[in-house]
Amino acid sequence: MKGMAALVISIGALVVGPVAAMADSPADNHATYGWVVGFLPSGSTDTAMAADGSTITMHGHGTLQTGADRIVTGGGTYKKSNGDAGTWTATSVDSFVSYGPSTIDSFFGGAAKLSVTLSNGQSGVLTIFCDAPGSNPPTGKADAEGINLILGAGVSDEYTEQAGGNTVFKKLT
Repeated sequence: MKGMAALVISIGALVVGPVAAMADSPADNHATYGWVVGFLPSGSTDTAMAADGSTITMHGHGTLQTGADRIVTGGGTYKKSNGDAGTWTATSVDSFVSYGPSTIDSFFGGAAKLSVTLSNGQSGVLTIFCDAPGSNPPTGKADAEGINLILGAGVSDEYTEQAGGNTVFKKLT
């Protein structure tokens, strides 16, 4: 966990979304970013809730790059309110939109959609939202901070409500 804390501190803020025009420059949408789910305090988690009230908590970190390369690394741990727990791995970048730089370090606001696979065999799309201070999210995305996870196994595995946490993206290149 000490190595994770160091990685978390070195990673910044970004959220994926459908509006690429929000980036300060087009290059922001094609840069390389570090990402963290469960940023502060160190070792914390982000939570998303399904319509039936069930929840999933997640923690993890990695990197992403969009554009022609579409590279993602990383993963972490998860725990569902039904007791299912394990690890998850990011398998591809579906999209990323920068909301521009934050007033903090080299953090960015934005939204990222990552295809993920859980150790229980389920797969789906994890959306990471970050409304970093000073960034410029599109209308309706202000104060969006956290995660959504849609696993596609029915409404109880569609965790579409952000229910707490702190995410971050940091521009690495």
